[in-house]
Amino acid sequence: MYKKIELTQKPSKSYKKTKKLPLIVGVAFSCVMLSGALSAQETPKNTEKDDKKIVVTGTRIKKIDINNLSPILSISREDIDKQGYATVKDVIDGLTQNTGGTFDNSATFGFSPGASSVNLRGIGFGHTLVLVDGRRLPIYPIGIGGTSNFVDLSSIPMAFVERIDVLTDGASAVYGSDAVSGVINIITRKDIEGIAMNYRFGDTSDEGYENHRFNLLTGARNGDTQIDLILDFWRQKALWASQRDYAASDVSNPRGEYSGGGATFYGLDSGQTYQHPDCGTPNDPLGGLGVPNVEFSFFEQGEIWCGFDRSAFRQLIAPQDRSSLMSRLTYEVSPELSFFGRIGFSNTQTDVQLEPNFYGGAVFNGFGSAVANNGAILPPGAINNPTTGTAFEESGVFVRRLIEFGPRQIDIDNNAYNLLGGLQGSFGGGQYDWEFGVSYNKTDLDIDSNNILLSALNSAVDNGLDLFQPIPQSTVNALTFTANRNSYSSNRAIDFSISGDLDIGFEAGPIQFAVAAEKIKEEYSDQPDPLVAQGDAFDGSSSGRGERKHLGVGGELSFPFSDNFELDIALRWDDYDDASSVDSAFSPRVAMGYRPTDTILTRFSWGKSFRAPDMQRLFGGATRAFVDIVDPEFQIDSNGVFCPDPDADPTCNPALVQSVRVTTLSNIDLNEEEGSNVNLGIVWEPNEDLSVSLDYFQIKLDEVVAAPSAQWIVAVCSEFDVLCEFVNRDAMGTLSGGGASITTQAINFAEQDTDGVDLSFNYDWSNQAGKWSASLNTTWVSNFKTRFTRDSAKVERVGLGELPEYRINLMFDWRYQNWGATFRVNYIDELVGQFCAACDDDDYIDSWTTFSLNTRYSYSEYTRIRFGINNLTNEEPPQDPTQVNWPWFFNGGGYYNPIGREFYLQLDTSL
Repeated sequence: MYKKIELTQKPSKSYKKTKKLPLIVGVAFSCVMLSGALSAQETPKNTEKDDKKIVVTGTRIKKIDINNLSPILSISREDIDKQGYATVKDVIDGLTQNTGGTFDNSATFGFSPGASSVNLRGIGFGHTLVLVDGRRLPIYPIGIGGTSNFVDLSSIPMAFVERIDVLTDGASAVYGSDAVSGVINIITRKDIEGIAMNYRFGDTSDEGYENHRFNLLTGARNGDTQIDLILDFWRQKALWASQRDYAASDVSNPRGEYSGGGATFYGLDSGQTYQHPDCGTPNDPLGGLGVPNVEFSFFEQGEIWCGFDRSAFRQLIAPQDRSSLMSRLTYEVSPELSFFGRIGFSNTQTDVQLEPNFYGGAVFNGFGSAVANNGAILPPGAINNPTTGTAFEESGVFVRRLIEFGPRQIDIDNNAYNLLGGLQGSFGGGQYDWEFGVSYNKTDLDIDSNNILLSALNSAVDNGLDLFQPIPQSTVNALTFTANRNSYSSNRAIDFSISGDLDIGFEAGPIQFAVAAEKIKEEYSDQPDPLVAQGDAFDGSSSGRGERKHLGVGGELSFPFSDNFELDIALRWDDYDDASSVDSAFSPRVAMGYRPTDTILTRFSWGKSFRAPDMQRLFGGATRAFVDIVDPEFQIDSNGVFCPDPDADPTCNPALVQSVRVTTLSNIDLNEEEGSNVNLGIVWEPNEDLSVSLDYFQIKLDEVVAAPSAQWIVAVCSEFDVLCEFVNRDAMGTLSGGGASITTQAINFAEQDTDGVDLSFNYDWSNQAGKWSASLNTTWVSNFKTRFTRDSAKVERVGLGELPEYRINLMFDWRYQNWGATFRVNYIDELVGQFCAACDDDDYIDSWTTFSLNTRYSYSEYTRIRFGINNLTNEEPPQDPTQVNWPWFFNGGGYYNPIGREFYLQLDTSL
């Protein structure tokens, strides 16, 4: 059960939004106020206080009483273990406030495989500030989609974590840029005594994703010196597509289609296809991997291809090994002064595999003509042209997978370093506390991938290489090269803060203050292999280099006007120095809390937020890729025939167009994002066993920076006639002809806003059967609207293949003597399919409910055994009924995972 630090949405299927929010908030406030009045005579909470001041996430003021005026979840180490989470990403995945989902290591396609990030409130990756012990981490060197910078959660080993604080309100007035939708502050372990070890083994009932975690912690104090050491090792095996029935084949789903990469010759004059006569037999060029007589929805009926099943080569989750070390030193110079230092290192190895490269890469228009973008065009009469010597000689292009070169392998070596040192102390008899720190963090990527010299291969085909025959090994050796990509990011920071009590105040206490300043220099470099960057290879690429300096100065004041009313004010100034037009910003914040009774806290906060554009979007080079697009403007009926009037035929659906050229550009002229946050909440705690909170949140952003995905641009252009200037269709009006392409660029959208409600309920009780706890956490997203240009209408995105309207977590915990168990339910609301035009009930992605059961037994004071089952009923990720692309479940938001039922056994012991 998560501890709330308090007193101690989707449209209906008719797309008509209900006006539930005022009613819900009003009724809830009335009920809680009434309940507080009825319970006012009950025994109040234990009011004994610890005189030690602490800092909580969301403020730099050290306080004895934690009467936080913003909603904060504090997830302890014990909470994490009880719920069976194996990684930091797993913890964040489980938050109901994470309505935007996560980018995770199941994204084996793309530019950042093996990395993971978070998207609180769905505002966007990079809009949630991630801290470790209150300080920033460097960005991942390669952005999501090659453009969006983020902090890699997978680089933070679970063994380092003491607790995770999640602030679900904006905090730019305290932390500066990026703290738009919230703050995740990972507090690391310290003051370790003795030796502790932990081993966790996990595996799935359907095979794949076997994982191991081992960590060792030790610490000792000698006089005024404390030394801590933590070692963490993580290994996960691959989860292959072949190990899950719904993804084991390109046609596991009725909407799926094989790739046209068996062995086929496409005639450019007639539009006729010539599949290899031995397709699908041991004598075909692919050693029997061809699939004969395949028809495609985006071609006219009767065109027969030798197909290819890509799924046998694909991973749903890549294998990964990670080794990490963290050491901490604390030395007490005097009672008022101490030194602290921390050093950390992590190495992560991720090995991604994809199907062999696709040669021919023809961009077809579906009407009988084509232009090849990465294949040699053979003239009539060429010795390796299959039509030579027939009555119908014509020019054409080979289309097939280059199986002889093996599957595509991407080996990622990720080294993360962090250094921290500083001094902290107090003066004035403990009235004032201060801290000074210097830190350096770096993430270094070295990526190797097998690749093929495209120009040399085309030349070989021009000179007679027959792709209807196996490619000789000598040719494979001559054309193969290892593409190397080097990328890094770093930040260097110096910071100082001071806080304490002023000599003026009120009867309830003195005015408290905090002043903080930090100076940061950020750098990043993303350098692809030169041959890949020149386009003489099969892979897409991204690139870029940039740096920026940043100075932030801020202050806070807390006014305890009375025992039942408190006001906090914060203001921060941030200044950016780089080659862009981003300059400086002031971010104010006001928060207040009022207690009508001893058991009720009402709170309100308002603040301005800002976010500097990602450096990749400012300084990055062109990112080039080929993607499959579902084109709503090019529809086919159930027989695969082009629909000139889709509205007249209900069987018409958007067709899948393969390998559309997409170029993503940076934009040095981007402006910073600016916005505001509002939180209005009420907390009721009639006693130590019951806590209920309700918070209304609202986030508004102007000048939102984004590089829209190609699929999204096509869909928005079709539906709302917006962003159509980025879509370049061929002469026939399709995306599949020669010269067709999509260009996307980082731009400032006009506006984006969202609002909703978080509800939390926690109750503890005891009886003869033991001690029990129950908790319910719910997030309802009322609205999430985007205005793409100043002149366009707002587009509602809740439930529309974007964000679920509801996320709900329910948990029960039981403890009796040495035994304990936790049962958890996770619910994600249904979504409308991504690619429907006039959506109806059959176009919805089903809601997803998973159950987890975790048990524990304390053998002694020093040894505990845990056994658990995550996804108890082995629920598969829900399929998108409008998706024609493998693996057919929507994971753009990271809401679902393909793991299935997972068993784990964990042993904790200490000496």
